[in-house]
Amino acid sequence: MARVIAGELKSGVSKPVKSLAFAYADKGEMATIGRSASVAKIGRVKFHGGSAWLAWLGLHLFFLIGLRNRLSVLLQWIYAYFTYRRGARIIMGLDRLGPPPMRH
Repeated sequence: MARVIAGELKSGVSKPVKSLAFAYADKGEMATIGRSASVAKIGRVKFHGGSAWLAWLGLHLFFLIGLRNRLSVLLQWIYAYFTYRRGARIIMGLDRLGPPPMRH
C-alpha cells in the first residue's frame, strides 16, 4: 500500500485502490476492578478473581507491539504491584501555576 501511495505521489496520477474490508472480532469482555481482581467473559465462559486478573494482564501484554514494549510494561506492572505505587506519573503542579488562560 505504501508503494502505491509513493508511486502516485511521484507520478501525480491517482489510481483507484482496492479497500480492505473491516472485520470485527469480539475477543470478549474484561475489566480489572482492583488489586489482583478482575472479571472476564470470553465467549460463554465467565470467570473472576485472580485468574481473570492474570488473563487481563496476559492479553494486554500479548496485544502490545514489540518485545521491548512488552518487557517495559511488564516491569512497570511488577514494580507497581510489589511497591503499591504507580510506576509512571505525570504531575505538573498545576496548583502552583494557576488556572489555564482563557481563550476567546
